Formats: sequence, C-alpha cells, structure tokens
Amino acid sequence: MIRLFDLPQQDLRALLATGAPVWMTVNPVEFHGPHLSLHNDLHISRGIVKDVHRALAAKGHPAELLVADDLEVGVGPAPGPGSRHTPFETVRALVIDACDRLADLGAKRVVLITFHGDPLHNLAVTAGVKALKKRGVVALSPFNDLLAEMLALEPERFAPALAHVAQPKRSAMLRELKFDFHAGFFETSLTLHYAPETVSKNYTSLPPCPKITNERAFQLASKVAGKLGAKTLSQELAFAARGKGWHAIPGYPGYTSEPALATKEAGAFFAREITRRFAEVSEAVLYKGADEPTPIMSWSAALSLNGRLA
Repeated sequence: MIRLFDLPQQDLRALLATGAPVWMTVNPVEFHGPHLSLHNDLHISRGIVKDVHRALAAKGHPAELLVADDLEVGVGPAPGPGSRHTPFETVRALVIDACDRLADLGAKRVVLITFHGDPLHNLAVTAGVKALKKRGVVALSPFNDLLAEMLALEPERFAPALAHVAQPKRSAMLRELKFDFHAGFFETSLTLHYAPETVSKNYTSLPPCPKITNERAFQLASKVAGKLGAKTLSQELAFAARGKGWHAIPGYPGYTSEPALATKEAGAFFAREITRRFAEVSEAVLYKGADEPTPIMSWSAALSLNGRLA
C-alpha cells in the first residue's frame, strides 16, 4: 500500500500517470454502540479497499495500491457520544474539493469508499464522482451498489452467515437482515473480520436491540408507492421508515439487531460477498466504460432542503 500524500510530488505524479486507481475513503467519526469504535466505518472501508484491490488484480488489472488520506467527515451519523455531524453541503463541498485536487495531480481513475449509509452522505460522496467525471477522470462509489442491493435483499443468499444461530431466530434475523444497518450483527461481524482488535470483548453480553416501530408517515408513503407500482421508491420509503423508527427507540442503544451473535466467520462471509460485488462494479466502471452506480433515496436532498431539515 502506498500513501500518496506522503510521497514527493514528482513520485506521486509518476504513479498517477500509470492509471492505477486512487482509493479515497470518506467516513464520519460516529458512535457505533458501546462495543465498536468511533472509526468503525473507516476500519471496514480500509479492509474492503485491500480486498477489492486484490480482486481486481486477480481479474487482470494489477496495479500499485494507491491510497489517499481518509476524509473524516459524514452527514447524519448515529447520535451518541463522540459522533461528529458535518452538514450535507459542507461534506459535499469537501468531497468535491478533494476530488478536484486529485484530478489536478493527474489521477486517471478514482474509487471513493465509504461504509456510512446515510442517504445524504452518499449523495455528497457521489457529488465527488460527478466532479471527477467532468474532469475526465473515471470514478465511482461502489457503496451505492451495495445500498441498492440492500433495498431488495434476497435474504437466503446470506443464510450461511447465520448457520450458527438456531431456529426460529435464524429465519427471523434473515428476514430483518436488510434493516440491520448499524453496529448490529452484520456490521459487528464485519468488524470482527477486518479489525477484531477494535471490538469490545463484552460485545457478546449486549442485549438485542429493542423492537423498532416504523415511522408512520414514511410507512404509509411506502404502501402508497407500492400500490402505484413504484417498487424502488416503496422500498426506499420503507427503509426510511425503519431508520426513523430506530432513532425514536426509548433508551436508544446505538445498534440494530443482535450484535452479541456476531462472529468473525459471518464477517468473512459478508466480506467475500461485498468484495465480489464491489470488484464487479469497479471493473465495469474503471476498465469497461460502464456507468457508475447511483445513490438510493436521491429525493432525500430535496425533501430535507439539502440537509437543513431533520
């Protein structure tokens, strides 16, 4: 791994001239319950970068692993001790500026990696992709593709990750896996795989997340959209309804599902699936001229007046 910004300018430009992708992470400092670190999204992002880089090399695209520094900002982090919220327009401006500077240095391909699911955050990251595209740089944010998959998740594909959980809980957790979006079984397992030293030894004693009641307005809107045949919009609104309901839990725990059931083996399974998907979409965009994946919930910017409304 080569940290680009630690190199002399001449050496940096020579490496970028080879066309090797630059990997830049964009993640908030964010509360992830009592058992994970404030840098959890960054730890997972770094692991994914290394895995996807290896996968691209195996597909016939060997290159030096060129890493730009993490841009430590994020829209809408989970509330809790240590979380740092940065307004949408500020994150958008910072991401665009960072991307423009990479273009100035001669970057030809850029991959923006985040593991923070807030829709406004991913719209801000995608603004950087668009800015690079205007400069003639091939770029993408593959996390957009993963979020789109979560909306229409086929839970049985991930059954091996829950093989250690007895029925009927296993089936119930599979049904809810698409909504396990923060510091729960899914993310804790990934962290046990990528950065086990950052996980509290007491994670197995955490109680399950209390029952989440979907927020009524978004739930109703989801049903209406479904009846009108707007399937993707209905899925997005259902996701928003669950997210808002989670934030409203009395005694908000800062995690979803059951992190106590997380295992490094489940994390390795999830990591393989994410790597496969990220590598496929990255190869398609970086080397085959495909369009970059677009963010879900693009309507959230207008609905929130660019983040000015909750």
